[in-house]
Amino acid sequence: MVLAIETSDILCSIAFWDNGRTILEYDLELPQQHAALVGSLVEKGLTFLADPECVKRYSRKDLQLLAASTGPGSFTGSRIGLSFALGYCAAKQTPIVGISNHQMLAAQRIKNINPVFTIIEARRNEVYLAEHQIISDAYTNIREHKIAAKEELWDIIPAGAQLIASKDLSLKPSSIDRMQDKGIILIDSARFSASFLAALAVEKIKHEGADNPAELEPMYIRSFAGAT
Repeated sequence: MVLAIETSDILCSIAFWDNGRTILEYDLELPQQHAALVGSLVEKGLTFLADPECVKRYSRKDLQLLAASTGPGSFTGSRIGLSFALGYCAAKQTPIVGISNHQMLAAQRIKNINPVFTIIEARRNEVYLAEHQIISDAYTNIREHKIAAKEELWDIIPAGAQLIASKDLSLKPSSIDRMQDKGIILIDSARFSASFLAALAVEKIKHEGADNPAELEPMYIRSFAGAT
């Protein structure tokens, strides 16, 4: 069983995943409450899954992998989720993987259309922009990551590429028109969730193995950008 924790956005999302599907998920949109919610939701989920009345009962020993989002997003939120995951990992000697929010967005791409770019809000009329290397249908690696002005996206991204953004990110209509005129495919309804995170964690284990907990940290270019 995989426990996935996504707290880098306004949503506090916790998912338990097994055998290719989400078996339990909590999604709560309570700003600045992540620190209070994460531990209680994980404990609530583990207790529920251990109930004898569940169709399939899971014990704490069935938890074989932890996954945590590494952002970019809310610096505070990312720290909270990742710190909890690292603490649990250390206490239970459970493998852990970190997954970027860019990878979650890329997982919602149109298959067989390359290259693939993703953008995440960075404030100051800028975005975190990532170009992806396709590893499998379900998994990508980040080839390059940088900050870019929203107004320059149409010029930076090559014709025929697809650009995936979360549904909460806003672009000016003029920028969208320029990208469409260039033949850039814009997907602006993607979302972040612990379910995506869990599935990607399993793919990462297949291709790269677990992460070194000592090296896991939130993904940022400029310190505390996007902090809440």
